[in-house]
Amino acid sequence: MVLRQRRLIRRALVPTLVLSLVAALGACTPEPDDVVGPPAPAAPALVRDLGVHTTTLPASDPAELALTASQLVFTEAPVLVVASLGDDAAAPALTAVATALAAPVLLADGPADRSVRSEAERLGARAAVVVEQDRLPVDGEPASSSATDTAEAAGLQVVHLDPDAAVITDGDGDAVVDPHLLDDLRAELGDALPTAAPDLLTEVLALVDPAPGQEAALATLRAAGAVTREVAGGDPGASAQGVGTLTDAQALTVIGVGPGFDDEATFDWQVAAAERGLLLPHRTQRVQGVVFAATAARVSDEPDRVLAATDDDPPTDPDDPATPVPALVLRASQRLWSAGPDGTFLRAESVEALTPLVEAAHRTGRYVVLEVEGGSVALLDQVRALEPLLAGGGVGVLVHPEQRRSGAGRTQGGAVDVDELQAVVDHLAALVTEHALPQALLAVASLETGVEGVDGLVHRPQVAVADSTVLEGLR
Repeated sequence: MVLRQRRLIRRALVPTLVLSLVAALGACTPEPDDVVGPPAPAAPALVRDLGVHTTTLPASDPAELALTASQLVFTEAPVLVVASLGDDAAAPALTAVATALAAPVLLADGPADRSVRSEAERLGARAAVVVEQDRLPVDGEPASSSATDTAEAAGLQVVHLDPDAAVITDGDGDAVVDPHLLDDLRAELGDALPTAAPDLLTEVLALVDPAPGQEAALATLRAAGAVTREVAGGDPGASAQGVGTLTDAQALTVIGVGPGFDDEATFDWQVAAAERGLLLPHRTQRVQGVVFAATAARVSDEPDRVLAATDDDPPTDPDDPATPVPALVLRASQRLWSAGPDGTFLRAESVEALTPLVEAAHRTGRYVVLEVEGGSVALLDQVRALEPLLAGGGVGVLVHPEQRRSGAGRTQGGAVDVDELQAVVDHLAALVTEHALPQALLAVASLETGVEGVDGLVHRPQVAVADSTVLEGLR
């Protein structure tokens, strides 16, 4: 009887205990909202709407240049490409890796380098692809590097990529990541790599003044969608090729990369002038250092006769900088020995009278220099009167400070103060900038002796100030 009761009790208790256990486990089971699933896939990289027509990245330090390039074009990036500062073996592979992953490139100088960590935080990065050659273990442990240590210090998932093994050359001769190794790389990055493709920059052109250590910055710009073109010396107007690059591109944004683009205002003018596309007879937009084969003319001369005279010794090669550029020096004002009705000791030609010869000279490939002789009028006032012709481009000015008479701020003739010449330089620079013109020539007779305090003259890139001896053959 006792045994039978025990069996009944056991049979009754077992279902009860099971039900109680199930209920208890059910109470511990998290609600659907509390379920912790796999991490969400990373959002694609996000590039910045630059919103400006021109900007510059002039830093000469490779790490600083790489950082500022990333800050300029990326606002979010789940993956970074990191290389050690000064790692020449990694440099050629950076563009291939960065463009394959749409990732910015940073250069690391060790775990104490806060710039990489700060940039990773700003971009919301999860992982870093460290591009470096495989390192031999030291005492059984993998050898460390600045790139690896910095990425780990930033709390990033680190994936290594050997540039020697991973990068190959495609049919166009460009360096690309081997497709098989790229698949392995993507798999290793896992959820840190976005599945959706990013929207990249469009119609952004980066002009590059080549210098060592730019590979990381250029890789970042290319990864963001920018097109890069080299412009040696940092002056697109110095060659027909540089001008043509900008004229053809008509980009929404132009970025100047390198130390040659250290002045943003100058870069603005260079880009605007190149986009307009006006070339001077020697097929550049610069007259600094140019020598001219000059022929003098007056408005009373017949254009055909004057221009025929300049054909006696035509340039053999317009692209050769040693070849003098043909120029027509057209007298725009003539000094008088008497004061004249206006008391200026000058007789100025009208713009209307000068225009036919200026236009004829341009049609036949001549640079034009408007000569203003000296009187009792400030040089700036004489130049201002010629503004309609100067605004067309391909026209410079020849002034004669040694012929200056007293008056208009001068108590003594025979020279001008440097401030008077500076006013002309500044006016021409503003005019050239406003109209997106090539550099203008300001030839000065007796530059060293006719300008008091000439050493204090502030030069402007839009204006080439030179002694009048550059006008060879001028009597």
